[in-house]
Amino acid sequence: MRYQIADLVTVLNCRVKGEANPGTVSGLAPFFQAQEDTVTFAAEEKFLKKLGETKAKYILTPDIPLPDIPGKTFLISKENPRTLMPKLLAFFKRSVKPFEKRIEDSAIVPRSAMVAPTASIGHDVVLGENVTIYPNAVICEGVEIGENTVIYPNVTIREFCKIGKNCVLQPGCVIGGDGFGFVKINGINTKIDQIGAVIVEDDVEIGANTTVDRGAIGDTRIGRHTKIDNLVQIAHNDIIGENCLIVAQVGISGSTEVGNNTTLAGQTGVAGHIKIGSNVVIGARGGVSGNIPDGQVLTGYPLVPVREDLKIRAALKRLPEIFKIVRELEKTIKD
Repeated sequence: MRYQIADLVTVLNCRVKGEANPGTVSGLAPFFQAQEDTVTFAAEEKFLKKLGETKAKYILTPDIPLPDIPGKTFLISKENPRTLMPKLLAFFKRSVKPFEKRIEDSAIVPRSAMVAPTASIGHDVVLGENVTIYPNAVICEGVEIGENTVIYPNVTIREFCKIGKNCVLQPGCVIGGDGFGFVKINGINTKIDQIGAVIVEDDVEIGANTTVDRGAIGDTRIGRHTKIDNLVQIAHNDIIGENCLIVAQVGISGSTEVGNNTTLAGQTGVAGHIKIGSNVVIGARGGVSGNIPDGQVLTGYPLVPVREDLKIRAALKRLPEIFKIVRELEKTIKD
């Protein structure tokens, strides 16, 4: 699908600096992931300083002095581009057809696939060979599922998501639900559409009642051979590397990247917009609030190396005794 830039300019009430007769784009993309035939936006200083580094030909910006950059066309808004997000994302959101049958005629379901009588298969779904779908699973429009994948009861896979080969989705997990995306407009929390999808690569297992949110712009991605436990929350636009272990009740905020072979132990909390390296281990109930380089073994909050954390815990057990000694010393000094 192609989108006319002239239509976008009208919807957003922008003025154009650059190409006199702007053409079409394939969609909206994050600043550093954008390609030449996409449009992106720069609302913050860190992006406005790097306008020449995005591959996007069209860039939505606030009304500030802008450099002349060959090959770039700026869509200049009098409003902060962030307050335009609801209109911007709604413009690029793909329409979805309603369910009309248990298995829509446009779905591709090979003979080797096993689909339970109470499962629902939406428009333009493509199932691979030997896929198994258990009762009450809902596979929405445009979903692709690779061969030998098993979808257990009550799983929901939202529209346009892709699941790889040899994957296992345990009961009740939700792939591609809306991310937690809101902006304040005139003081009111206003929902913004989530127009990305979720890409789950081959040989991934996702536990019961785990949620993986679709990207707001661009896709949320789970790398191959990664195993995710029950009751995990992975937010929009997260990128989880290959061969990771993510244990029960972990919560990962949006736009965070996790490297390969990394383990997040139970109830670990991860802040958004950070990078965790490869071959990292975060101990149970760890709190990750900043970037972590490769090869670290950390625990606690704030995070410290695991040996140091053990020393801290050992010292905490002696606090009542130490407090008593200090009080006695204070009394001795006073006397």
